[in-house]
Amino acid sequence: MVTKYSDGYYLEGQDYWRLAGIFDNVWVMATPKTRLMDWQLITDLDENYRDADLQIKAFVKNYGASMNGLQVKAMVTDKNGQQVAVMQGAVPEVADHQIAETSFNTHVTNPLKWTSETPNLYALNLQLLQNGKLIDEVNTRIGFKETMIIGDTFYLNGVPLKVNAQNSHMQHPVMGHAMTEEVIRKDFEILKQFNFNAVRTSHYPPVNKYLELADEYGLFIIDETGDEAHATEQVSADDKYLGMYQERVRRM
Repeated sequence: MVTKYSDGYYLEGQDYWRLAGIFDNVWVMATPKTRLMDWQLITDLDENYRDADLQIKAFVKNYGASMNGLQVKAMVTDKNGQQVAVMQGAVPEVADHQIAETSFNTHVTNPLKWTSETPNLYALNLQLLQNGKLIDEVNTRIGFKETMIIGDTFYLNGVPLKVNAQNSHMQHPVMGHAMTEEVIRKDFEILKQFNFNAVRTSHYPPVNKYLELADEYGLFIIDETGDEAHATEQVSADDKYLGMYQERVRRM
């Protein structure tokens, strides 16, 4: 169901074209009764930024099936298909419609690091197994990197970095707010040609493919939530509120 106007509209007045509809990817999928719900991955580099402690946390949701013998297995391979790491952990039993958590880690010797200039990526295969049988699977890509902010300086893998960012909108003259991989790639190639290394998604999360391709092209993402109301700040005809609004604008 698409609701064109609702009270939630007042929280969605971003600086962009006002169009109605569903713009993000929408799909219907069937999952097993126990499934990989989510995962978290941390690549903690050592003090020399050479080796990494790869930490993975997996979340498994139970939809009413037996959870006996469940395990999560993680395999990391490089671009040539060579295995870099293998990990496995048991999944504790939880009640129906609850989420179980399992975590594991391993040491990776001198992996290729992800930077804006060298966006090296590895393939991550997560498998949910029950008594050795595959019942769910996730494939994604990961990069080995470590970021921190010291004072006013942003560091990537121990190196101070200047962030050159550009604002971005999910907008197209023909497709409206819908965004295809072809359009995203064209935008990213232009940004890289002009030496940008970051994008500020103003002012709402982009489609998933946007984040995946940012990893590939070597772009940092400054992500934002969709909670702005520029066009709808005056929502009352009461002169009292109108006066308050006009005074606020005068002071800006």
